[in-house]
Amino acid sequence: MAKPYLMERFMKTFRMSAHLAMLLALCFVSVLFGCSRPNIPAAVAYKKPEAQFQLQVQATAHWREVAADVGERVVIAHTDRPDIHNRPIFIAMPNNRPFSLAFYNLLRTELVSRGLQVSYNREPGGLVLEYTIQTVLFNPSRGDNDRSNASPSEHEVIVNSRMFYQNRFVMHCSAVRYINDDDLALYLDPQAADPMSESGRDIRVVNK
Repeated sequence: MAKPYLMERFMKTFRMSAHLAMLLALCFVSVLFGCSRPNIPAAVAYKKPEAQFQLQVQATAHWREVAADVGERVVIAHTDRPDIHNRPIFIAMPNNRPFSLAFYNLLRTELVSRGLQVSYNREPGGLVLEYTIQTVLFNPSRGDNDRSNASPSEHEVIVNSRMFYQNRFVMHCSAVRYINDDDLALYLDPQAADPMSESGRDIRVVNK
């Protein structure tokens, strides 16, 4: 009769010992990782894509491509918003630098050729289409050439286009391009009242 009782006590003691061992192991792991690093997620680098490309502006024909893309975005915005179909669009030119002036005329051509109403002056109840030119200067040692007839320059340009109606954005898009270093003056506005404004800003980015 004593054997079942002894067997029951043995199994109970074994279960308690196994449970205690597991708790001790968990405590050891917690202390180990808790002391080795703070309780924050580990930093992991983005996976490098197999190929990544960025266009480089080499001629005014490339400016026209950017204007054509903006024109297509404006058409899509009109399609999505029936309440603005018949409203005229006024294009605001930020400055008269070569790129800004050319982009203004190219953009106006794109809109008119697509059958949209473009006003010469700003009209009450109309839409306003604005664009800004932002240049960025990178460290020249950031990368190697891409083995083509175009190589990454030190300068890039971001053309931000936005259309709004009654203080609400209807369309917003951005085009990013490499530009030739010698062509920087075509984009900057040296007469800007605020040299740090978005239009004509030259931002320097360096490696640390």
